[in-house]
Amino acid sequence: MDQHDFEDPIKPFPAERPHIVELTRLWQGNRKLVIAKSRQMIVTWWACMIALWCVLVRPGQFIVLQSKREEDAIGNETSGNGLLGRCKFIFNHIPGRQWLVPKVEMLSNQLIVPAMNSTLFAIPQGGQIIRTNTVSGIISDEAAFQDEFSDAYTASLPCLRGGGWMVAISTPHPGFFHALYEDRLSEFIG
Repeated sequence: MDQHDFEDPIKPFPAERPHIVELTRLWQGNRKLVIAKSRQMIVTWWACMIALWCVLVRPGQFIVLQSKREEDAIGNETSGNGLLGRCKFIFNHIPGRQWLVPKVEMLSNQLIVPAMNSTLFAIPQGGQIIRTNTVSGIISDEAAFQDEFSDAYTASLPCLRGGGWMVAISTPHPGFFHALYEDRLSEFIG
């Protein structure tokens, strides 16, 4: 969804952009990605695409979509806003999807793929929901602005050790996310 194009706002995803190709390659080979970004790089759209892809083609996935506020994580599927809203928007605009992909159930805070026993779940910041579930993957958007991102990261460690993955995305801002991005976590530990 291109909010700046009044004539043709719905576009195919530009998967051929060099940074998107590289991010996809990095995601395929790493359990943890920490991505500093700026606006209009479509990194959050990319992350939503990989989360949606996982629940559509991999069985037994429970993927958490996390933002500072639950409302930001849920978003709006009509405008492609928020993490889950973007996932739903993408799903609704897959060409020929009725022939290609399984049916989904769309709840206010979830996208469920019954045929794959997989779910996307939109949650607010913090580690409690991550800690109390066995998650396959985590997308954390604007992580540098989540006051409880360090708790979410700590809660994600069993997921990462168990074969799951985490993608933390944010525009730069000093704090835990920035230290994680620069591999300086020792500054936050005792």
